[in-house]
Amino acid sequence: MDTERLRALAPDLNRLAPRSPRAPLGQDFPALAARLVDKCRAELVGVSGSYHYDCPLDRRFFAATGLEAGALREFIATGAQDGEVASWMSAHARSPREQIVAWGRRWRWNPLLRLLDFDDWMHRRRHAGGR
Repeated sequence: MDTERLRALAPDLNRLAPRSPRAPLGQDFPALAARLVDKCRAELVGVSGSYHYDCPLDRRFFAATGLEAGALREFIATGAQDGEVASWMSAHARSPREQIVAWGRRWRWNPLLRLLDFDDWMHRRRHAGGR
């Protein structure tokens, strides 16, 4: 594990929220991927706060893409940047690219993500001193 590189890339989820579930990770992953990468990096360096990698929502992403959470975690632990992670995910996904992109686009409109937006907003507010 390249702890130094990971610390530089990992958001401190004790104070911040991970990226939005709608934030894309490259062109092939329009939803959820960037968020789960943030959670994984933070967990690897011990700053994940109340967020967890491989949570039930992440597992939906893994089921849709055919990626394995453990293998992705090992690759992220090398200190790979977002572009490298997206390339690795594209190369190792067992589902066809078109299917993954369509799934991600549908998820971007899922009302469940509004609850995550609200939870992230509450997290930021709580850690900003209630402002």
